[in-house]
Amino acid sequence: VLVECPITGIQQTFPCNNWLAYDENDGRTERRLKEDLSLRKTHRPSVPWYIWMYTNDKKGASTNVQVILVLYGDNGKSRNVKLERNSDTLQQGQCDQFKADINDVGIPYKLRVSLNDKNLSTSWHLDRIEMDNLKTNQEYIFHCGRWLSKTEDDKQVIRELPAEGSEISKRLPIVKYIVDVYTGNKIGAGTDANVFINIYGECGDTGVRSLEYSLKNKNKFEKNQVDSFIIESVLLKQIRKIQIGHDGTGVGSGWFLNKVIIRQEDGCYEPTTFICDRWFAVDEDDGRIVREFIVTQHLDMTTYNIKIKTGDVFQAGTNADVHLKIFGEKDTTDKLQLTTINNNTKNIFERGQIDNFTFECYDLGKIEHILIGHNGKNLGAGWFLDWIEIDVPSRREVYSRDSLNLRMFHWLAPKFHARLY
Repeated sequence: VLVECPITGIQQTFPCNNWLAYDENDGRTERRLKEDLSLRKTHRPSVPWYIWMYTNDKKGASTNVQVILVLYGDNGKSRNVKLERNSDTLQQGQCDQFKADINDVGIPYKLRVSLNDKNLSTSWHLDRIEMDNLKTNQEYIFHCGRWLSKTEDDKQVIRELPAEGSEISKRLPIVKYIVDVYTGNKIGAGTDANVFINIYGECGDTGVRSLEYSLKNKNKFEKNQVDSFIIESVLLKQIRKIQIGHDGTGVGSGWFLNKVIIRQEDGCYEPTTFICDRWFAVDEDDGRIVREFIVTQHLDMTTYNIKIKTGDVFQAGTNADVHLKIFGEKDTTDKLQLTTINNNTKNIFERGQIDNFTFECYDLGKIEHILIGHNGKNLGAGWFLDWIEIDVPSRREVYSRDSLNLRMFHWLAPKFHARLY
């Protein structure tokens, strides 16, 4: 049983692993469960908000699709907030009130609004959103005046809206980013899969955006071709990294990406270049179809040294591909494929062995938790993980087996390829 309190940000786990039945085991239908403290998770506490959605009075402005919000503030961003809907909400010329618990993001600076419509067949004309923080009694307004539609305006179902309020001296502008995508000059480099990107900057990220409408070519992502796309968002300021990939659909969906250049349409910031030169294909390179890239010219990188101990028990080692994801208070890594990172031993993850890995990325801040696992492939994929140690020299921090409860003694076998700690 999972019990989560949004106000405190605490999630508790009460294991049972037993029957509640008259005709099973001991015949009991009621049990007292004790919390497993090692599984307790914490996140930023939530704050109650009132939300007022104003639909425009234009013809056809109504929608019956669920709306998703993501709020950004000086303390980070919220999780997806899915607003309840019914046939009477979000109608033409109407104001609808909602109440939602949202992660405490501090003073907000932008709101992302999107439609949860897999068929992308509906349209909605949003006039504005007003929000009232019930903890601080501060009110904010987010003006839109645009369509969220695949057939109207610029055919986008995502809008970013800058915050206005008494605590905000100057709202951030909405800007257009030109994203130039260079497909490589290799045999089979092109793809017909659906490509997407998320751009990260000093002021949040754009969220995942589909690269649908090339400004230059009708047939996108062909070998040795450059395609340009427009992404509209609230100003990100200095761009730091991107996550880009595709959904793997279609025959021969593999894609070789040479580089990505992102420039602000008004030229206020210098173009940002990401050198890729990697395959996005399940049957090429390391098999990944989504990758993260940082700006190559940035030098303020942080080194992370990782030690991983495989347990000293029978058949503890593995030949599977092991991955690691690190969650920090400032940022989160992509899934790191440890088999492709430098290490000091030829055969890694052998019984009783300690393996060393080093990688660089932006400062993640204090490490909060990790996800580690493997792909379950190859004979004898099961792996007994003893412990992990993460050393961050620039921060003079060592996350040992004890400091983050990283001592596992767990099998990662076919039923459980990955575990969160």
